[in-house]
This record gives sequence, C-alpha cells and structure tokens, in this order.
Amino acid sequence: MLAAIGLVYLTQDREGQRDYWRRVIDFKRIRGNWYAVILLTALALAGLSALIDLLSGGEGIRLEAAAQFLDQPLMIIPSIILILFFGPVPEELGWRGYALDRLQARWSALSSSLILGIIWAVWHLPLFFIEGSYQYDLGLGTIAFWIFMVAIVPQTVLITWIYNNTGRSIMSAILFHFMINLVGELFELTETAEICQLILWLTVAILVVAIWGPKKLTGGGTGVLGNEF
Repeated sequence: MLAAIGLVYLTQDREGQRDYWRRVIDFKRIRGNWYAVILLTALALAGLSALIDLLSGGEGIRLEAAAQFLDQPLMIIPSIILILFFGPVPEELGWRGYALDRLQARWSALSSSLILGIIWAVWHLPLFFIEGSYQYDLGLGTIAFWIFMVAIVPQTVLITWIYNNTGRSIMSAILFHFMINLVGELFELTETAEICQLILWLTVAILVVAIWGPKKLTGGGTGVLGNEF
C-alpha cells in the first residue's frame, strides 16, 4: 500500500493523484448489476459448493463461525472492520490501485491478471509460517494450501473484469476482495466443498474470459452480457 501510494505521488501529476483517491471512494463508478456481482459472487459460489457436497453425501458447510456472530451480534462490526482493513483495503490500494494499470498498459487484461494473480499468491506465502494466521492453520503443502493458492488466480481475473467494467474503481476491487474474505470467515466448507468451489472459481473465470474477451475483459462491443451490465 505504501509503495503504491508513494509511486502514485512520484509518477502522477496532481490530477492523477486526485483520480487515484476518487477511484477509492467513488461509489458512483459502480453501476447497475455490478454491485450484485461484487457482493453476491463469493457467497453464491460457496453456497453452490456446499450444496454439491451435500448432494454427494458430505457435510457441505460448517456454520460454527456464523453461529458465533448470531450469539454475539455486537462482534460483527469489529470483525467486519478487521477483515476489511487487514487485507482488502491495503492490498487493493496496491494491486488494483497501482499495479494492474501498469500491467495492462503492456499486456492484455488476461495476461495482466495471470501475472498479478501469481504475484498475489506468492505474496501470501509468508503467512503460512506465522502462527495464528488463517494461512498457518491451512498448513503448508496441504490440499487446503494448494486450493488457497490456485484460487487466487481466477479470483484475480474476476477482479480485473470488475475493475475494468466499473471505470477502474478501486472501491469495486476492495469490496469484492472483502466479500471473498468475509464468506471464508463465516462459512467453513469441507475439503470436498472447497475443491468444488475452486472448480467453480475457475469455471466462472473461464466463462468471463470467453464472453468478455481476454484483451480487455470488457467485451469491446462483442460481448452481449458485457453490454447488459
């Protein structure tokens, strides 16, 4: 975050600097159905993954964390603040706020997403060695580890898609990242459901690329669904 903000002020004129902060706070850039995409995608994929596991004879989903919030509703607000400012806000000020535009200036939206997705995944590696972190509990080299690392790549593709279709809104990236983390905190999926969820993330990302086009992920006038949004 600090590196990105510093680079913005070193490389941009005053208007570019103002534009950076406008893209962080301007809700008006996110129009129409994009709010539904941002707020519901992670929840829908988690729910569908749990349903697939249940229909296959599994447990599907564990609701202990969600139940704790129901028992102690006053904990919801500080938990939301922690989830929001621990990852989404500082990371997105860098990843989408600065890095993505620079990558897309040289490569296609898809290539930029794949590059950034790999960097973002590697960025999380140190957390697997920090006791008490979410990643540490997953375990280094486990199936959960690989699910977590691989899922970041299609998630990055979808964030680029949303970002490019909402006027380069950093706010949209923050909210989508936040929803991924929030759903992960509230609903603990079984290992089978987690695998299903990874497949769904990959499937949705592939569909988005196929429909909106890999160059800009905005349809460019040929993506019917892109124009509807």
